Amino acid sequence: MPWKMADDIKTTLNLIGRAKAGEDQALNLLLERYMSRILKIVRMRLGPKLRTKMESMDIVQEVMIRAINGFEKFDAKNEAAFLHWISKLVQNEIRDLADYHGAAKRDFKQEADNKKNSSIDSSLLSNIPANSEYRPSFQLRLKEEVLELEAALDQLPEKQRDVIVMRQYEGMAFKEIGNEIGCTEDAARMQYARGIDKLTDLLTHD
Repeated sequence: MPWKMADDIKTTLNLIGRAKAGEDQALNLLLERYMSRILKIVRMRLGPKLRTKMESMDIVQEVMIRAINGFEKFDAKNEAAFLHWISKLVQNEIRDLADYHGAAKRDFKQEADNKKNSSIDSSLLSNIPANSEYRPSFQLRLKEEVLELEAALDQLPEKQRDVIVMRQYEGMAFKEIGNEIGCTEDAARMQYARGIDKLTDLLTHD
């Protein structure tokens, strides 16, 4: 497992280097490699209310377009920095859409109730690359994992949910998380620990 992880990071760094050198294919491969992770970041960042209003895969595609158009401004050489940069693009895209639709001011309670037990949007998995890694069994497992994790995360306090997303999916250090949410590094670490405890309990108990 450690060897595989090391190989994965090596591949990512290689793709980042090639993409920064202007190789379009490397950038496409990099985004494809992280598509499922970007999708999860989008879903977690949307939250239960906006999730009923916006198509997740549409946001993923727009984020990829932003990434392609703005990659020359990306100034970092490691996986954590890449994920942090992508997560910022996700947040900007969601904020722009929310502002455009006036979503932040709407009452989604009825829609949320109607869709409480619904599956991920119909387009959610349709554009995932059709290679061996993304075969139907993988797509089904990804769908189930995302739905289960969403349901559990939605039950956490907002700050704990944000800290978990930033740490687990966006690869941020606790110091960066603290700066992001306006607290100390230790406080961010504590929020994370408490959130993980609650999340573990929710995911291991019916």
